[in-house]
Amino acid sequence: LCIGSFARFCRCALSLGGCSGAAMPKGTGRIVIDPFTNGLLTTLFGLEVVAVFAVLLALPGALPAGCPLTGPQAFAALAVTCLALFPLIGLVKLIAGHACALLSRTALAHLGDPVAKVKTRNKLRDQSWQLTIHSAMTALEAYILFVDGGGEHWLDDYRSLWTPHPHQQVNSKRSVHLLYLLQMAIWIVTCASHRFLEERHKDYVMMYVHHLVTIALFALSYGFNFVRIGTAVIFLHDSSDIVIDLLKMANYLKLEGRRGGFLVEGTFAATLGVWAYTRLYLYPVRIVWQGVWYGSREVVTAPGAYGMDGFTAAAGSPFTRGHSPGAKLGDGSFDLWANLRALPTHATLPGYWACGSLLTALLVMHVIWYMLLWRLLFRSVLGQTLHDGGADEYEGGSDDDHED
Repeated sequence: LCIGSFARFCRCALSLGGCSGAAMPKGTGRIVIDPFTNGLLTTLFGLEVVAVFAVLLALPGALPAGCPLTGPQAFAALAVTCLALFPLIGLVKLIAGHACALLSRTALAHLGDPVAKVKTRNKLRDQSWQLTIHSAMTALEAYILFVDGGGEHWLDDYRSLWTPHPHQQVNSKRSVHLLYLLQMAIWIVTCASHRFLEERHKDYVMMYVHHLVTIALFALSYGFNFVRIGTAVIFLHDSSDIVIDLLKMANYLKLEGRRGGFLVEGTFAATLGVWAYTRLYLYPVRIVWQGVWYGSREVVTAPGAYGMDGFTAAAGSPFTRGHSPGAKLGDGSFDLWANLRALPTHATLPGYWACGSLLTALLVMHVIWYMLLWRLLFRSVLGQTLHDGGADEYEGGSDDDHED
């Protein structure tokens, strides 16, 4: 139901004010969101949260093997973590707000006290929380992928994602389950904050959709025990978000040009490079294509694989679904299209179409955001500063707009 509603929403949202679903009446400097779109998204958010907590209570077998908690314990842990995040967010924003205000009045006074405006200061505080959480989660994810237990090959070998089958995997690393608990709580709280607390930007609707898709992906990947590929996905996103957080904060502080140490220009260039590698290469190639659409079917439906005996017996051969006699997993001989024709759905591929579609939807958002970055670069070539271009394209109003 949620996936179908999401698809209908996408068609609706993309027809509202370009692809943002947000408009800014001329001269007001205020972002106005279409009420129907906002109401639909908020309803979907509420349904997602209710579904997540209800599953933990009503379906004790929903947690993957290796989880150290029972369903009710996970329910309580998630609820407590969500509640604990709100004061933590407030503390981080309070400290960041005072620190940046002091920096703005002293070391950056020559730039005209860039965060004197309440709106700008609030945006900077919001971004400071994002930087904090992205940095902390990247550290935990890097620990899981490269340190804990000798590290994993989930980013560079898609066979390790699906061997053994997720139904048989016992992910005993407590760090993995801690990561999922923290991330689910963070995204629920982030989505609530995005809707009810934070300053709004021109990409408000697309970010709202992004948060909803992310929550759905976390729930699906954990429920189906797809935690290996889930961890890799989270790492690519969180690590690449650090540079965008730094870029936005440098932009709010007007740290551009010689007077600002070219920090906006430097972080902008870093963002272009990091996003191109992580979100437009590693993510679509290693995750979306090799990890999900192609690789999962190659490994999970291979001859002799878990749960495939019945299909093989009915077909009369283990080589009727895209695999060649004598071939090895990962050698490139797998025929995905033959596999799709023979086996469009199967019990050993739970969530294949749902997870693949949601991950692809995230990829589309990556492309849109990356095009926005290049649009900003083009405008800077034509003579507009990156700070002013960012205000026009993303912020929904100049820092010079009257407020307070």
